[in-house]
Amino acid sequence: MKLLVQSAMIFFGTLLAAGLVALGEPGSAEIRMVQEPASAATVLVGLLGLED
Repeated sequence: MKLLVQSAMIFFGTLLAAGLVALGEPGSAEIRMVQEPASAATVLVGLLGLED
């Protein structure tokens, strides 16, 4: 009986977590086309979000 309750808790907890992820705000991915190799300074500015 204890195993059944534990299994049900895990199942419904996983179901609830999946539901929360599915109802969450969709992420956004920014895609850029690179035409020439970027310098280390350009990459650093992009990673730090200091671009204009």
